[in-house]
Amino acid sequence: MQVTYDLMEEHKLIVKYIDLMDQYIHLNQANQGEAFFLEKADIFVSFIRNFADTFHHAKEEDILFRYLEVPGVLSHCNPLPQMLFEHDQGRHFVQLMKMAIQNGELNHLIENAWNYGQLLRAHIYKEDNILYPMAEAGIQDKDKIRLLDEYREAEERMSSQAIWIEYKDKYKTLEEHLHEMQLACSKPAIAM
Repeated sequence: MQVTYDLMEEHKLIVKYIDLMDQYIHLNQANQGEAFFLEKADIFVSFIRNFADTFHHAKEEDILFRYLEVPGVLSHCNPLPQMLFEHDQGRHFVQLMKMAIQNGELNHLIENAWNYGQLLRAHIYKEDNILYPMAEAGIQDKDKIRLLDEYREAEERMSSQAIWIEYKDKYKTLEEHLHEMQLACSKPAIAM
């Protein structure tokens, strides 16, 4: 019985969004004077705030981390303070992204989106390869059953299925828009 499988699946969607965000950043940097990323950045911020933070981090911070704080579960170290610090750091970068969008500051947006992406990739790697295996090894089966029940309750309360559908659809829309912009940028200018 695994208590981190769904969290790892959520990580996959988060990384897909970060990768797509990076593609927007690279397209913008290759085409100075354009604002491809600024035009769509609010969708990325919405995803980060609603899916990565409110939905995913809530399950980690409010449920999983509580079970990991039980004495004896984390036998050789406690990475939770670092994980929480990185969650807060990510929130700070997202707040700076939001301010950059409001002020139309493409360079600040790119800088903070890049910083967020780098932070989250490293953070997800640590969770998938260190924290989650510790959780699987340390949490007793009877507690795993309760934990999974709490996940289900949280997912029902947060309309899990609707969130997944919404952000998979938005991802597809962002991806299609990116491809259109890439094609438009690769076409040679017609001389008049």
